[in-house]
Amino acid sequence: MTAGRVFWPLLVVHAILVQVISYGLRPSLSYAVIELGYGSVWLAVLAAMFALPPLILAVATGRLVDRVGERPSMVIGGAALTGASAVALVASEHLALLIAATALLGIGIIFSMVAEQSAVTGQARRRGMDTVFGVYTFITSLGQGVGPLLLLMPPAPGTLSPPLEPIAAACGVASLVTLAASFGFGSHHRAARAPASETRWPARRLLAIPGMYRALLVSGLILASIDVTLAYLPALAHSRGIAPGWVTAMLAARSIMTMASRINLGSLVRLLGRRKLTVAACAVSALALCGLPLPVPVAVLIGLTAVYGFAAGLGQPMTMVWVTRLTPSGTQGTVLSLRIAGNRLAQTLIPAVSGAAAAVSGVSGVLLLTGATLAVAAWSATAVPDD
Repeated sequence: MTAGRVFWPLLVVHAILVQVISYGLRPSLSYAVIELGYGSVWLAVLAAMFALPPLILAVATGRLVDRVGERPSMVIGGAALTGASAVALVASEHLALLIAATALLGIGIIFSMVAEQSAVTGQARRRGMDTVFGVYTFITSLGQGVGPLLLLMPPAPGTLSPPLEPIAAACGVASLVTLAASFGFGSHHRAARAPASETRWPARRLLAIPGMYRALLVSGLILASIDVTLAYLPALAHSRGIAPGWVTAMLAARSIMTMASRINLGSLVRLLGRRKLTVAACAVSALALCGLPLPVPVAVLIGLTAVYGFAAGLGQPMTMVWVTRLTPSGTQGTVLSLRIAGNRLAQTLIPAVSGAAAAVSGVSGVLLLTGATLAVAAWSATAVPDD
């Protein structure tokens, strides 16, 4: 087991690489589906397959972390990410393998992130939630900024899409490093255990805590919007003849602004308060997404994704703080997994509805619909406590 002084260096390596794999491999899988001649409906299937297996496994993952600590969950996550990269390496000509790689990626992400967030919660209880969760989500944003750079690899002759095989190989190396780092974590990174009687809260009792559903709704809708933009920005660019390099610029602008908002979270909370900040973040991100379908220059699209990134970036750390404050002692892994399950439920339902919207009105309809869901998130955020 590692000493406490190397907790943050280990977490930085693990969290960044998990996000690099997610944000590098997922768009390349979307491009591979497009290259096979499949349209927006199949992109919705891909997004749903990323979300559905984690939705099924979420609560079991949280119980595992609560019982034995972060290490087993992180090891399982690292192994799944390695498997996803390996399948993607040979999947470019096979839709079924692209879907399987996406499902394995989703499994790897949930096992990794529940463990990460549980570990960070133990630190947050001692050092201040806004600052610690802001730093953690800033770290994840670094990975989200680096991952899309993989799309800059030279495309194969006769295509504009980034090549899946070398991207999958790079993600395979990153996943092996992630797997190795996973063995450095253990239960000593978590908050002190509660008595056994306090750790047996059933999921339905945790969900009945006042405010929990509203918090999960905000978290799920914001993350689903991030997921939809990640899946559909390549399609938006492809439909307008915009090169993949500009998609990278949009994703990078979004990530940079997300990092800016998260590293300044403590100051923003002190300035506006949690409720006003969360409501404003949802509302501004809704407006920015609704602007993407407009016939505007690429520079404006980059600006809109930057505004969206700043606003939407606040949602995840704010809802982590909100959920953690509602969490009974000894159930942090389970509650955090419920939060991720709520996220995945939104990521399953919204892409399914988005697929129907895509069939009727294309990518523009998907983005407008997603913006409307963020307006619902703004309403739900009015329940955030300020103190």
